[in-house]
Amino acid sequence: MSEDAWSNLDKVDQKIIEILNNNARTPSKEIATELEKLGHDVSDRTIRKRIERLEKSGIIKGYKAVLTDVSGINKYQSVMIKLKPSKSLESVRDSIIDFVKKLNNYVLVANMEGEWKMQIIVQIESEKDNTSEKIVEKFSEEITDYRINEIDIRDVNILNMSLLLL
Repeated sequence: MSEDAWSNLDKVDQKIIEILNNNARTPSKEIATELEKLGHDVSDRTIRKRIERLEKSGIIKGYKAVLTDVSGINKYQSVMIKLKPSKSLESVRDSIIDFVKKLNNYVLVANMEGEWKMQIIVQIESEKDNTSEKIVEKFSEEITDYRINEIDIRDVNILNMSLLLL
């Protein structure tokens, strides 16, 4: 899927995605009614066609069941990292990303521009969990500064966050 596909979404497509993201089982007729309230005259048949197009273009990749956190774990840490300036900065970033993606409790690893070069979010599985410290320790030679903070990210809507970041 290209970035172009995301940037070409009109207000109707965006609202359809928002509604489906809140409840993927929302009937097209109900979506059409909701859009009508917002001043968009769209039939439920048109809604179904738009959803089909969004699926074919890869914007909607599928639907899933969202389960409660059976483990009861709801602690996360954010690791902000400053990296030493070097010609191999991309290689260092790639190494960190590869390491973090192998962790079973990572939630997000992101490259950033500016003073802080990376952000990593991990789920803390127990009081003795020191995943964040392990990351910092492993790459200590490349890190000039870091911050580890506990965060609360319950109810983060990844799809809406993606749309926001566009």
